[in-house]
Amino acid sequence: MVKVPYSLSELDQMAIAFYKDIVKEFDILKQLTNWKKDEMKPVMDHLASRLGTIICGRPDQLEAEIQLIQSIAYTAKQNYKIKNPLNSKGRPITDAQLNAWFKGEIFKVFDYDLTVDSFTKKDSGRLAYKLARKLNMNTCPYCNANYTFTIRKKKLKARPQFDHFYNKGRYPYLSLSFYNLIPSCALCNSGALKGQKVFSLAKNIHPYLESIENIYQFRTKIDAVDFLVSSNSFELKMVLCAKMKKSDPLSIKAKGNIEVFALDDRYKYHKDIAESVIKNSYIYSNTAVEDLYKTFEINGKRIFNSELEVKELIVGNYLSSADSHRRIHTKLVKDIAEEFGLVI
Repeated sequence: MVKVPYSLSELDQMAIAFYKDIVKEFDILKQLTNWKKDEMKPVMDHLASRLGTIICGRPDQLEAEIQLIQSIAYTAKQNYKIKNPLNSKGRPITDAQLNAWFKGEIFKVFDYDLTVDSFTKKDSGRLAYKLARKLNMNTCPYCNANYTFTIRKKKLKARPQFDHFYNKGRYPYLSLSFYNLIPSCALCNSGALKGQKVFSLAKNIHPYLESIENIYQFRTKIDAVDFLVSSNSFELKMVLCAKMKKSDPLSIKAKGNIEVFALDDRYKYHKDIAESVIKNSYIYSNTAVEDLYKTFEINGKRIFNSELEVKELIVGNYLSSADSHRRIHTKLVKDIAEEFGLVI
């Protein structure tokens, strides 16, 4: 729903720093190059030769890596099947068991959360906390409805979960890829919502690249007077922006995220926020905002730096898209404020 507040060049720099931490901490390159000569050796050699891109590559590069690895992985599985045609129960080994074997071997090197020495567990998850703190997302980018603070103190520890945009069960070699680690809330990352679903750049919004801003917006489609005077009810929904078409690639991607993360269903429980914004937007017109901005002073100095600050005080949230990551429900509040004439 909301984008991380960094440019691609800034994210690339974070990815390089992350690479240095990961490779040093887990000795990944050495593990890959020293892999024993077995069915997985060609896979590990390939990963060693492509490690920089595997860890630091942008999402489109990661999708290209997936295509490159597929045939090598298939050969490794078939060679293992030839040597091990039967499973532990004496029955023909299945594709699911082959995939489990392959995944298990990869996780020995790209260990996200499997062992006590993994990315999320070693030194009490030190590197996971470091990454979360660096990204500094106070709210889940998928839903903008739950906080994802990063706190690491003696008596209190909390951080966002990391969703794997590209499923780590399907693509285990991407389990420690910077652009594949999305700080998210527990609900969005749960089996009830994203879980094991397959995401791609063609079908989904990637929070490091884009948001649904200017693609979909919250709307009530009710007149302020009907709501305030007649107490008419309304349905809070996300609708396609006027300039967009359903067939537009961005529209398709945004719709994919809205459905996976059940945003319409979840935001029905936040109608009270929309109601407050409607009331405040009606009471404090843009003229009133200008008056408040110019009137309130202390010792001859205005207490507001801009009219935007006044509007944010009125609606109780940030209204600039650049601040969407700082607090929950920012997009909801901004969209409803715009719908009812509080010009941003």
